[in-house]
This record gives sequence, C-alpha cells and structure tokens, in this order.
Amino acid sequence: MPNVLKSELSSADDSVHVVPDGPPQAGVVPHLRIGNRWFNTVWLILLGAVLLVAAIAISHQLRSYPAVEQFIAQYPGTPASARAVRSGFPAWLCWQHFLNLFFLTFITRSGIQILASHPRLYWRRDSTPDTEWFRFQKEVPKDRVWTANDDAVALPSLVGLPGLGLRLGWQDGGTFPLTCSGS
Repeated sequence: MPNVLKSELSSADDSVHVVPDGPPQAGVVPHLRIGNRWFNTVWLILLGAVLLVAAIAISHQLRSYPAVEQFIAQYPGTPASARAVRSGFPAWLCWQHFLNLFFLTFITRSGIQILASHPRLYWRRDSTPDTEWFRFQKEVPKDRVWTANDDAVALPSLVGLPGLGLRLGWQDGGTFPLTCSGS
C-alpha cells in the first residue's frame, strides 16, 4: 500500500515563501465587551476612579458615626500583645527584589509583543471573529478574508523585538529552507 501512495506524490520546493508585512498599523484604544456591547476602557477606568473616590468619601463619612467609632474602639485591628517589630529588609532581599523586577520587565515586554501580534483576547479555545472579549484593534472586516497578520499592531523598536515587524518569528520576507529529518 505505501508504494501505491508514493507513486502519486509529486516533488515540491523545500522552501516557504514568506509574504512581507504591509504597512504597520496603529492600534486603537482598548475595548471591553460586556454582554453584546463594547465599552471604551478609558471611560471604564474613569468611571472606576469616580466610584472609588465616592466609596472613600462614603467610608470616611461612616467613620464619624458614633456606632462605627465605638466598633473601631472596641476592635482596633491590632492585638494589645503586639510587640514592636524592627522595620527594614536585609540587603540580599532588596537585591533579589530588584533582580526580579529587572527580569519581569523582559517577561512583560514579550507579553506585549505577543498581544501586539494578535491584539484580541478570547475566553474560548478558537479565535473566531466577534467572540473576543477584549480587543486593541478595530472590528474584523466582513467584506474580505481576514488573517491574524492583518490585525497585528506595530510596536516601537524600543518596546517590541524585532522592531517594527509584525510577526514574532523570522522577519526577512524572503524564503528559508525547511529542514526535514529522515526520508
């Protein structure tokens, strides 16, 4: 049986022809889907800040009520047996935190690069258009074939490696040979 199939095979060029990226696209303000509506995250952040200030003002006002003052006096939040604790951190712990922060910048940069390569977040395993819950790009066009490369956002060279390229992988735009083991 394998010999029958082998006779039907044709030879092929052992290279992949990469289509160069189009002009870099700029992203849009992130949008969050709640139900079937999209909301601009800038307005959601402003609304959250206003609600936080209102909650702080309400809690500050509540502290002036006699019942709340009595509750705080009865339950101060620290035990009477609390001893004085020496403040400060050892030098090795400060250096370790600095190094962790330094390495986390690289992890964050790679996450930003991945998100710029496909600026949509999904809850499901597939990336079906119009099922994303968070996007940094416009809606998927309905009048043409759309690919993830059409959606990629260019990052400045200081943020995204390998620079203004829209792919995470190889950037030359030419061909590269495939390496196959066996045969």
